[in-house]
Amino acid sequence: MPTSSTDLKATVKDGYDTIALSYHNWAAPRLTQKRTEYIERLGQLLPKGSKVLELGCGAGLPATQQLLDQGFEVIGVDISSSQLELAKDHVPAAQFMQGDMMAMEFTEGSFEAVTAFYSLFHLPRDEHGPMLKKMVGWLKPGGWLLFNLETKEDDQMLDDWMGVKMFWSSLGIEGNKQMLVEYGSGLTNVEDVVDKETVGRFEENFHWILASKKPLNISG
Repeated sequence: MPTSSTDLKATVKDGYDTIALSYHNWAAPRLTQKRTEYIERLGQLLPKGSKVLELGCGAGLPATQQLLDQGFEVIGVDISSSQLELAKDHVPAAQFMQGDMMAMEFTEGSFEAVTAFYSLFHLPRDEHGPMLKKMVGWLKPGGWLLFNLETKEDDQMLDDWMGVKMFWSSLGIEGNKQMLVEYGSGLTNVEDVVDKETVGRFEENFHWILASKKPLNISG
């Protein structure tokens, strides 16, 4: 298995570039209930017109469109150029940027919400904490962070995942919680839930995190 961050991310990019259309055709009709519920909650927590960053937006359906349907302005980021070509066609009202989410640079306090659905675990696990720190920095005070992670501590490389090689990495539930303590400075109202997701014939647990960034008038 490749060990460098660059090589692991190249595996993820190449894989999704190769299967972009077939993956979309498989995934888009299989709505994940928990993600839908959380996006609807964001719609209740934030005013229309809020600026939302979606990390790992894929082909734009369903999540990018669901965020737009809540009245948000959405910027989607994905490492796969092929996925983004689909996203631009599927969701023309959103903006899109191609690249490694860890390499992205935004002005501090740019977004009312930062989301990452089924995407952070494609980063090597030693980057999960630094990525979280960047996400918190990009949030405006009072903004909301929403993402999910794997539940088992593991690095996994499959040689044949939907016909391509693919990489995942996880700190596990306790590791995820410790990451929030170490790298989530400034977060409050932290809600973490482990929920079973059924997608087609697959059933898997995911660790969901919803938290807000402290308003400027709250210290500590």
